[in-house]
Parts: sequence; C-alpha cells; structure tokens
Amino acid sequence: MRWFGWSVCAALAIAADAAGARPATYVCGEDLEVKVDFTPRKAQLHLREKDYTLQRVKSAHDGHFVNSKDGLEVVAKKGDMLLREGKNELWCRMKVEP
Repeated sequence: MRWFGWSVCAALAIAADAAGARPATYVCGEDLEVKVDFTPRKAQLHLREKDYTLQRVKSAHDGHFVNSKDGLEVVAKKGDMLLREGKNELWCRMKVEP
C-alpha cells in the first residue's frame, strides 16, 4: 500500500508540472523559429528538428534554464528570450499569432 501512495504522489506531481506548461513560439534572428514549453522547473526546447530539456537554475534573471551537456542556455523575460548555443547568442521575440 505504501508503494501505491508514492506512485499516486509522483503521478500528481507530473500532472501538475504538465498543467503548468506554457508553450510558446519565438522567432530568433531573421527566420529561426524555436518552440519552448516552460514549466516551473524545466523548459522543453524544440530547436532545429531536435528536442532538448533544460533545467531551471537560480539566477538574477526571471526564467533562466540550462542544458550544460548540449551547451544550451535560455533566459526568458516576458516576450523576449536570449538563446545561447555554445558561444553564439540569439535574441528572440515571442511570435504573436493573429
């Protein structure tokens, strides 16, 4: 019975994370589209036909997410986002659909 209680708690935590996701599309530079799903702890980034998971880090920035393995960093604030790929930086704006 104890295992069942833990699995229910884990399922609820996962569902809460999914419910908190805020999907957004950003346009970076001239024509690069980046899709991001933000949750309180992670960001799911779809970049150039690949998916990446970035972990939220404590920072002076509002939404700061990092994936050290793939050399990715995202700093999101309102409708703007800074995307760092290794040493390259791209400023991105949220795409607004009419």
